[in-house]
Amino acid sequence: MEFLHHIFSNNPECSVQVSSFTPASGDNSEHHMIFQFSGKRSNDPGATNAGNDCMAVLHSCMQEWLSRDPYRDSERVFVRYFLKDASVQRSRIHTRELFPATCAVSFIEQPPANKTEMAVWIYLRDKGSVPERYTHFWTTEKFCLAGNVTQQTRKLLMDYQQWLHIKGCNMKDHCLRTWFFIKDIDANYSAFAKSRTEYFEEIGMDKDTHYIASTGIEGSNGAPASYVTMDAYAVSGLEPDRITYLRGLTHLSPTNIYGVTFERGVALRFDDRTQILISGTASIDQWGNVMHLDDIKSQTLRMWKNVEVLLHEAGSGYEDVAQIIVYLRRQEDYELVDDLFRSRFPSIPTLIVMGRVCRPTWLIEMECIAITHA
Repeated sequence: MEFLHHIFSNNPECSVQVSSFTPASGDNSEHHMIFQFSGKRSNDPGATNAGNDCMAVLHSCMQEWLSRDPYRDSERVFVRYFLKDASVQRSRIHTRELFPATCAVSFIEQPPANKTEMAVWIYLRDKGSVPERYTHFWTTEKFCLAGNVTQQTRKLLMDYQQWLHIKGCNMKDHCLRTWFFIKDIDANYSAFAKSRTEYFEEIGMDKDTHYIASTGIEGSNGAPASYVTMDAYAVSGLEPDRITYLRGLTHLSPTNIYGVTFERGVALRFDDRTQILISGTASIDQWGNVMHLDDIKSQTLRMWKNVEVLLHEAGSGYEDVAQIIVYLRRQEDYELVDDLFRSRFPSIPTLIVMGRVCRPTWLIEMECIAITHA
């Protein structure tokens, strides 16, 4: 894994962190990028771009960076915008200037924890000399506007299953990662989780088969009537024996024992690399209990250990991590958590956003993606 951190000379409060993985064949490199502003708000008097639109500044930096080698000819696969106010900002973002229609684009209201207006995660993949035999489906912003949380969850899952069927796939066999963004999660998570579990049972997923690696976190697409939004990743052509679900049972409990249904992570063994997708992970023990109540530092350290156990189960470690997203419940914890991550993972592209975890006593959660050689 190669890492790079660049600050833009013409907009020094804007930076990009990059990880790049190239398999032994030298073909089909992939890149994860996180663009964000420094902790100074773009409209603060002391900021270099005071008076300018932060969105225009960030897009200008993204345009400049993506036009460089080796990224200019890479396929733009997936992008997620983390927004302070999705209802206002998303209508002003013109993504087709940067991303083709084939790129999956996600807009989520999860404000950057450094109190800036927006940040962006981009996933790129180089075009190889040999056509890949797998088909990757990145899907964003599945949601509906009618009904309550239970009804909306069921409807978006049914719609996604129908969409997969059109592609010759299904959720149980081909969907490998989901993100659920839930408005007012403290009030709505239990209804969401129950509806998801019931639908999974209908399509043959239970504790004796498998679930899907997932993050369920506070977030919104900006539509007032929408309670649940889903992004998802599915693959066709990947044989079942190339898929390993990660449980980490020495340190984490099976999720179903406390009423939720997702996998802690999944390792996907492709021909030239293994991709490891770690679900949203918090400070939990092997019996499903929250550890270190009201202690953000201790919760962070336990969270790191849990993720490390999952990575090791996949034959990997933090040295293979390509990107990290961190979710915080309390704004006042940001500076300490930022210092902790900068100290331990100075090179890995990392973004910290405000997003309440599904239990009120969890102060922090993280997810990550790792890539290793096959």
